[in-house]
This record gives sequence, C-alpha cells and structure tokens, in this order.
Amino acid sequence: MDTVRSELKFSVGHLGVHTVVGTLAVQGRIVLAEDPLDSSVTATIDMASVRTGSKGRDKAILSAHLVDVDKHQTATYRSTGIAAGSGPGEFLLSGELTFLDVTRQVPVRIRLERFASGDGRPRPIVTGRAEFLRRDFGFVYHVRPRFLDRAISQSVAVDIRLEGSTAAPSEGTGL
Repeated sequence: MDTVRSELKFSVGHLGVHTVVGTLAVQGRIVLAEDPLDSSVTATIDMASVRTGSKGRDKAILSAHLVDVDKHQTATYRSTGIAAGSGPGEFLLSGELTFLDVTRQVPVRIRLERFASGDGRPRPIVTGRAEFLRRDFGFVYHVRPRFLDRAISQSVAVDIRLEGSTAAPSEGTGL
C-alpha cells in the first residue's frame, strides 16, 4: 500500500447536530487475484495517528477515557471473503476488525476505481465504506457525567481510499 496516497477517514455524530470527521494512518496489503473473488486484504491502523482538526479532541480520543492508545496502539482488519457487488468493479468484502482487543465481523463495500500506472506496472485504487457500532467494541467514553458518552453517536462510518504500490508480478498486485 502506498501509505502517502492512501487514507482512512472516520465520521461520527456528536450531539445529534454535528459530525466529527477525522483521519487515521493505515498500512497493509490488498492482493488482487486473477479471479477478483480470490483477492484478500490485511490492514493495520495506527490509532496514535488520529487527526480531527482539534488537538483537544484528539487528546481526548487517545486518552485512557476512550481509545487508551497506550494499551491499544493499533487496530487491524483482515478479510475473510469477498463477493460480487451490484455493479461493475463493486464488491462486498467480509472481514474481521480487531479494535480495543475485540474482534467483530465488519463488512466493507468496496469499489475498484481504476488502475494508476507506475514503474510499468498497474497500481489499483480502491475505495470503500463500512460502518460499525461503538458498543460492539466496548468503545465507550469513560467519563462523568455519563451524558458525555451519550452525546456521541453509536454509529461510526469509515471511508477508505487505498492506492497500491508496485509489487513484483509473482507477488500479486500489492496495496
């Protein structure tokens, strides 16, 4: 994966009127097989890289009251299967997200957007979207008063844009 050109964005509602958007650094590998349904994905998300545009909010997210980045430095995603989607280049990726030491199935709708060229080999560009519920991972804001946690939406949306780096043809097309 080209970590400079790839990005992971998350968004979560706050107080029912505002949406907080942030980014996280992601690295990993997507192998595009000759038969797309045999492709696979692994990714590692650097939790300490969170950026929301507010240093105070970032500090709160990383604190022991929410993510506790000292104990949970990364989250991981590993595909377990892939199925054809509703349109050309669209797929439904089945996979496991491990976050805060909890592993749950989180499907990702992905789309193979196009191939960029580089070093004479094509580099895939993949976009995707997933959603998960905070409570499924024990992702709770542990502060008093409790209404502060209730001000944060349970649903977290994740948007990805991954651009591949070149890999030797015998290794598959790596992202």
